[in-house]
Amino acid sequence: MEEPYVWRQEAQVTYPDWKGTAQLDQRKTTDTLEEVVGLDPDKWIIVGFDIGGFERPESRKMHVVAATREHFSEVRELDDALELQVTDFLIHNVDPFEILQKITHVFEMRMRIRHLPAERIRVVNLKDVPEQPDE
Repeated sequence: MEEPYVWRQEAQVTYPDWKGTAQLDQRKTTDTLEEVVGLDPDKWIIVGFDIGGFERPESRKMHVVAATREHFSEVRELDDALELQVTDFLIHNVDPFEILQKITHVFEMRMRIRHLPAERIRVVNLKDVPEQPDE
């Protein structure tokens, strides 16, 4: 077993040309994420997931971090931070994009180039590619 570690909440790549945020609204009319990845939802609560790789299909990976239901509320203070102890599961034989498609009602990701000096980006024109005929 590996040494315990603190799960990173922020995405991290070797050469971060783009940085941003993402949010996901999970479907209420489908299986839970626990069920989709193969965890027993009566035993586990997934509290986070990360997806990586992608240039080559074989490099795609998905991890979920989950707490047992009996320990989910056992948040403790450690080093001036609240901490929850979880298990990191590497999910095998799945395409992370397919998992996202199965569980997602709405997904939004916002990325901006890493070296943009401006704090704010103001949109002053709207266009289509390819250009669309006027209705």
